[in-house]
Amino acid sequence: MEAIGVIGIGAMGKGMVCNLLQKGYHVYAYDPSPAAKAWAKEKGAIVVESPQAVGSVARVVFTSLPGPAIVEEVMLGTDGLFLSLGSGSFVFDTSTIDPATAKRLNQYGVEKGIYYYDCPVSGGPVGSAAGTLTIMVGGDEAKLPEIMDYLRAIGKEIFYLGESGSAQVAKLCHNSVVAVITAALGEAFSVGAKAGVDPHKLAAVMDKGSAHNRVLSVFGPNILYGTYENTVFSLDHMHKDLQLYAQTAREQQVPVLVGGTVAQMYEAAKAQGKGSWDSSAVCTVTEELAHTTIAR
Repeated sequence: MEAIGVIGIGAMGKGMVCNLLQKGYHVYAYDPSPAAKAWAKEKGAIVVESPQAVGSVARVVFTSLPGPAIVEEVMLGTDGLFLSLGSGSFVFDTSTIDPATAKRLNQYGVEKGIYYYDCPVSGGPVGSAAGTLTIMVGGDEAKLPEIMDYLRAIGKEIFYLGESGSAQVAKLCHNSVVAVITAALGEAFSVGAKAGVDPHKLAAVMDKGSAHNRVLSVFGPNILYGTYENTVFSLDHMHKDLQLYAQTAREQQVPVLVGGTVAQMYEAAKAQGKGSWDSSAVCTVTEELAHTTIAR
């Protein structure tokens, strides 16, 4: 059985660990959290004490980390993964980071003979647990046939976007659209509620009309029932992704007129201490300004 490393055993990493174990791989796991280590050991993974230790036993490694700075530290730090990985190894970074960092890590990998792929995912903890994640892939196209089985171990829909950094661009664009739709739903439901239309009935109309969207099915229950503390995807994470999206847009000299306004709404919700809540809690900003409540 082949050894595979997983670095980052959070909400997403847990599902990856379980699916890789179910597929028959020996999983070597690392996370700084003692609770995460204990969980991984209980599930059957072999827990090690640093990213470098992961690289010393596995030639294929998945990472799932909070942001660019941590990803870079895990890869290139004093106990970094790249210090021990051998030539011909594969790194699948499922974190959402900026394209520039992904390109920089890829170049470092090229110099050491390591194949680094930016592989941000969509589907949340539920998709991770089920092994049905949508995976965006950026990196060396020539190795795609060799890596597909590893990616299929954690995901279902796999899209190759192009050279290194391309997948991160796609993920940031994707999440910006999700954020905009979420905020738009909160605004529309607030208007409907104040006008005396049951938001649940309004949602039913949207579900069958041209306004149909998956955001409504994923985040709609939290908006309609006011259960914003039931976190599907945290507001902190969406806020981070919107900042990275805006940074990428500036680099490409594209005005962020819609996304920029919505980003300010997420900024306001985060400032109110709602960062650990679901990202749909951005709707509370409109609710409070309108002196209304969507939940009925």
